[in-house]
Amino acid sequence: MTPIRLRARWLLPVATPAVGPGAVLIGADGRIVAAGRDADVPAPAGAEAHDLGDVILLPGLVNTHAHLELTALEGLVKDLPFREWIQRVRLLKDALDDGARLASASWGVLDSFAAGITTIGDTGSTGAPAAALAALGARGVAYQEVFGPDPAQAAASLAGLATAVDALAAHASGRVRIGVSPHAPYTVSFELLGAAVAFARARGLPVAMHLAESPEEAALVREGAGPFAEALRARGIAVTAQGCSPVAWAARAGLLAPRTLLIHAVETDAADAAAIAAGGAAVAHCPSSNRDLGHGRLDLAMMRRAGVVVGLGTDSVATGAPLDLFREARLARDAAGLTPAEAVAMLTAGGAAALGLGDVGAIRPGAWADLAALACSGAGDPDALVLASSPADVYAAWVGGRLVFRDGAWPGADVAAVRAGRARAGALARSAVFSSQSNQADS
Repeated sequence: MTPIRLRARWLLPVATPAVGPGAVLIGADGRIVAAGRDADVPAPAGAEAHDLGDVILLPGLVNTHAHLELTALEGLVKDLPFREWIQRVRLLKDALDDGARLASASWGVLDSFAAGITTIGDTGSTGAPAAALAALGARGVAYQEVFGPDPAQAAASLAGLATAVDALAAHASGRVRIGVSPHAPYTVSFELLGAAVAFARARGLPVAMHLAESPEEAALVREGAGPFAEALRARGIAVTAQGCSPVAWAARAGLLAPRTLLIHAVETDAADAAAIAAGGAAVAHCPSSNRDLGHGRLDLAMMRRAGVVVGLGTDSVATGAPLDLFREARLARDAAGLTPAEAVAMLTAGGAAALGLGDVGAIRPGAWADLAALACSGAGDPDALVLASSPADVYAAWVGGRLVFRDGAWPGADVAAVRAGRARAGALARSAVFSSQSNQADS
């Protein structure tokens, strides 16, 4: 790759204060060589020079929690109680074939680039997210889900997980990492959780789990009651009240450790936050999803006081929320009284730290040149301008110095093919919705 020099009205490194006008010099290896005031950044002969004009250049945004393979379900699952919402999502997901799932995940990646997102923490079960991340040049962690609420299933589920992880190795690189995701307390037995965590640790893989997500989940764990408990008992699976929080339950299985991401963590208290921090785990905070599914709100201020690393996530667009991390940052700011700089840090460096990625999330020499450029209209604090932005303001994005989005286009991507595949996936999902509604009407 030819070295590249980018100039912008504002450079917002995140790790250090904004400067303007600023510049970044990207080396042939895709890493940042120099960054700072325009006058201080070298302009070596042979480097491509681009004056981006009236933009804010900042680290690419980090989405700590997404479900790329569900992109085609956008707008199709609404206004249902949580357990029924999950069942509907599973029904529609199962209606997609392998090609449709890959197209759905691929469109999710392209949509992410257009929203300024260059790094994605994805949880999925089909392998499509890892394939899409690798093929389209995104950075991220693809957590392979494992399910099995019956303890008798644990060995078989773990064997299936090992097979899936082995298959995903073809997509692993310095840019795409593979992880493990024991899905949630209502889909994973204590025995399987412990086995999955041990498997991940033995292979040096990161772990993510939906945990303390909803009141229904908390009732299952604490009291052995509620809709999840009833559903498990209806399947002949014994349910026992644990008398503790979901976080404490998962801690017994060894989940709380570095390179562990706890997704949602809404149903937590100060003791849970202290345990998460002591174990070195991180949290993926999804404000819109938590609100739209009626789960409540993470006490972000409590987590920050405890020293927990927190990143922001959009969750699946099947929740009805748009793919807009700026919106998530504003919701987090309003709930926890964050400064603009603190909220922008959660969008970038905080998300990178939550995913265990130390060389993205800030503009500094040696870091990967994962960048986003936002149209900058008006004057004021650059952090506040970023926080007031939307995906419509994203002008360009780079991953490792490679341009992946600019002014409504995705250089190098077969956008027509992906768009057609996404449309087909959506049609399959809508057909499944219609069939389900027809069956309900006939019953």
